[in-house]
Amino acid sequence: ITIIDGDKGILRYRGYDIAELVATGGGFCSIAHLLLHGTLPQGRELDDFVAIVGKECHVPAQVVNVIKSLPSSAHPMAMLIASFATLAACYHGENSIDPLESAIVAISKVPGIVATIYRHASGTPAVEADPNLGYVQNFVKMMFGDLSGARQSVICRALESIFIMHADHEQNASTATVRATGSAGANLFSCLSAGTATLWGPAHGGANEAVVKMLEEIGSPERVGMFIQRVKDKK
Repeated sequence: ITIIDGDKGILRYRGYDIAELVATGGGFCSIAHLLLHGTLPQGRELDDFVAIVGKECHVPAQVVNVIKSLPSSAHPMAMLIASFATLAACYHGENSIDPLESAIVAISKVPGIVATIYRHASGTPAVEADPNLGYVQNFVKMMFGDLSGARQSVICRALESIFIMHADHEQNASTATVRATGSAGANLFSCLSAGTATLWGPAHGGANEAVVKMLEEIGSPERVGMFIQRVKDKK
């Protein structure tokens, strides 16, 4: 599905170069459809898929309750692991759904789950999902509320590109964990919980967290040179 060569700057999904996919204008949902179904949707097909994703965007009350039961100081990844485990409990037994539908449900609900975790950690009330908004626009609203037009546009454009570029990264550590767990016949949401635990590791997704901490430490553009010099001096 994915070809990635970091040394050569290559990232392709199903033969499409990532730069081409970012520029298509179809948004993250079109890329999700490409990865799941093998084709880039157009027109009515894309509209139908967006509608399916939007229909499932609400976070179940059980997941919200679990997040709220955790300390607001808890690590967001720990809360995300618990959220996926709760979804596994919700979609179990007579409520089970097939793997493809589970994948679409996960794609639909993750923005709301992440936003709920963020709002809980920051001590602010959760913002209800709006299925009439686009995928990224809905996420931004649930995270930050109503923003000014220009600011919202910049954030949405950046996140759309980030979501597309992170949609699939071949056989990395967390993907391998999800596949290994799934090979035992586990519920997809429990597989995602296991994969998220792997992603939390400092040698994997934790590296992104380290970058955020580095940027916070730098603080402002005029401090970049000083920070780089400190790194060179191994301080």
